Amino acid sequence: MSSPLNSSLEVGVRVLMILNEAFPEHLDVNRLVLLDHGVLHSADLGGPDSLHPPLPIRVGELGVKRAVIEQGLQVMLRAGLVEMISKDSGIQFQASDRAFNFVSILDSDYAVALHSRVKWVLQYFTDLSEEAIRSQMRAIFDTWSEEFEAAESVTGGRGVPS
Repeated sequence: MSSPLNSSLEVGVRVLMILNEAFPEHLDVNRLVLLDHGVLHSADLGGPDSLHPPLPIRVGELGVKRAVIEQGLQVMLRAGLVEMISKDSGIQFQASDRAFNFVSILDSDYAVALHSRVKWVLQYFTDLSEEAIRSQMRAIFDTWSEEFEAAESVTGGRGVPS
């Protein structure tokens, strides 16, 4: 049985919420990867509590996030909730006219918290350039690397404290 966590459907819904809130902006996959990561780990950016737990190895998520986001976008494209736009700068994505109605019916506690984080992260990153966003994420990764190295020294590399 495959896990529903971070499935292409769950990631697709998160990306759809980002695109819907950012409408009428078009966003590329790189920006979506960074925004999605910020949505899940908002506390790392000084924002509200993170949706996902602060595991010390969460930096590794970014290694697989792009592929999962692309799969999630495919699900939303097939459902007609996202549109793909070809620009001189590359392929970008935008919420379709149907996205708002779909997102507005999601009312679970998680969906409400997710929507709140999406609004926060879009406000947080509003005026930042792509390079400024990447620079901020690198600073977070450096902190995580330090945490991981400290945890590894405590456990002697065994993954369990002595």
